[in-house]
Amino acid sequence: MRTSALYGTEIAFRLGPGHDDEARGAADRLAAAAHGALRCVLFLSESGEYGCLAEWADAEDARSYAALPEVRAVLEDLAARLGKTPGVRLYAMEEQRPGGAG
Repeated sequence: MRTSALYGTEIAFRLGPGHDDEARGAADRLAAAAHGALRCVLFLSESGEYGCLAEWADAEDARSYAALPEVRAVLEDLAARLGKTPGVRLYAMEEQRPGGAG
């Protein structure tokens, strides 16, 4: 059974291996700006790829999140650190139940 009721805003960036604490700092700032989000998740990889995903019940909230001044400030700080702007992606999210449970 699929349910389609969530929307996601992902901010992805590469700091390189061993920068988990720096990524956590950026994720904390992004989560603090995500007023009304259902949850915020930080993805960490051993290769130094990071992603922050804010989940929303409303598509417009997901679309407007990256334009918030607090989020723009984080994006600008990361761009200065990385030499390029982090990627921002919007998603419609469908929950998939394991084992076909409904």
